[in-house]
Amino acid sequence: GKYMKRLLFFLKSERKMFIKLTKNDFKARYTGSYLGIAWGIIQPIITILIYWFVFTLGLRSGARPDGTPYIIWMVSGMIPWFFFSDALGAGTGAFMEYGYLVKKLNFNIGLIPLVKIGASLIIHIIFLTVTTMIFNFFGYQADWFYLQLLYYMFCNVCLVLGIVLFTSSLTVYMRDVSQLVAIVIQIGFWAIPIVWGPEVLVGKWRLIFQLNPVFYIVEGYRNSFIDHRVFINKPVYTIYFWLITGIFLFAGMYTFRKLKPYFADVL
Repeated sequence: GKYMKRLLFFLKSERKMFIKLTKNDFKARYTGSYLGIAWGIIQPIITILIYWFVFTLGLRSGARPDGTPYIIWMVSGMIPWFFFSDALGAGTGAFMEYGYLVKKLNFNIGLIPLVKIGASLIIHIIFLTVTTMIFNFFGYQADWFYLQLLYYMFCNVCLVLGIVLFTSSLTVYMRDVSQLVAIVIQIGFWAIPIVWGPEVLVGKWRLIFQLNPVFYIVEGYRNSFIDHRVFINKPVYTIYFWLITGIFLFAGMYTFRKLKPYFADVL
């Protein structure tokens, strides 16, 4: 709680700089390309179509056991994963990319990882809007359960922020960290039921996979889009998620504060 208050106060006091840098970072991702921001949507959609083609036509995965079309089920799990992996990948190298700002004496460098997450969040919101329109077209009408997405989005931001503060601080000293994070992202995609169904897991295996906090978020998006389940219905899992996320935030902020004074010398 103390760390969240500190973070919110920090964002409030630095909001103008945060908004300006986030806008610039978002634009910089697509500078020089004819399609601009459209690439932020084109890339995930192409990825989804490839997996849909492979799993629906190649491996003949039709509807889910509950009758939900596979593509709807898969996309609703991919949306939070795209944000998480994009923010984690971009955020890990944040201090390296913005080395010139780190060296500025009067600049609050705590903003830099937040800027990367903010830029990823813009893409996430655009993608979420497009997906909602597609879902409505397929007959999955938007209802008040969609409001839960704001909660799960907040969960995603808090979790990735804790991890990014840790990985980005370490990357300044050990460049290999960014390579390790890229490998973890690749493994993570297959280690979470995004393209394969969690019903194949039984007993202790299901419990082991549920220990991954991203699993909570992916399930949450599906509960909001498809199953119409409220997060309060999973009190133990929700407490567990926030406990783990709190540990990540504490570890991330602690690492950042300890290593921050030496960033400028190393960079």
